[in-house]
Amino acid sequence: MHRLLLIRHAKAAAFGREPGDHARPLSDKGHRDALALGQILADAGWTPDVGAVSNALRTVQTWDDMKTAFAPCPVHFEEVMYLASQKTLTDTARRYSAAGQTLALVGHNPGIAILAHQLIEAGFDHKAGAVQRLLGNFKTGWAAAFEVRDEGVSLVQLFDPREG
Repeated sequence: MHRLLLIRHAKAAAFGREPGDHARPLSDKGHRDALALGQILADAGWTPDVGAVSNALRTVQTWDDMKTAFAPCPVHFEEVMYLASQKTLTDTARRYSAAGQTLALVGHNPGIAILAHQLIEAGFDHKAGAVQRLLGNFKTGWAAAFEVRDEGVSLVQLFDPREG
């Protein structure tokens, strides 16, 4: 893996409409944002070669909507990624690191945000505007694009479907 996309699922339906958190679907806005995010990633040349996705309904739907914009690629729906910690997400990324050039992890906060912050702290040469926005809040439907090099990790882009 040379590039890593950290993606927080798109906007989910409100609590209480479906039994339990795991079964919460995307809202209509979430579906629109996920479709837009997939197109934005494809247009920017950041389509994944492999995906590792939480098996919660809202993350699966985010992936399904996004993938309409790019060529099919292998995807692994992982129970362990549901509300996963930063460590679990890192372990998952390592497992799939040799599967392609660009890995997409689609998950939940706070794990996705914590991992992004740790990569920023450990990395270098980040895109300044993206860092400032991301450190404030990793919003639903965002994708943080990192280049992974021998000398370290660099945040190169923050994708927001609401801007596209």
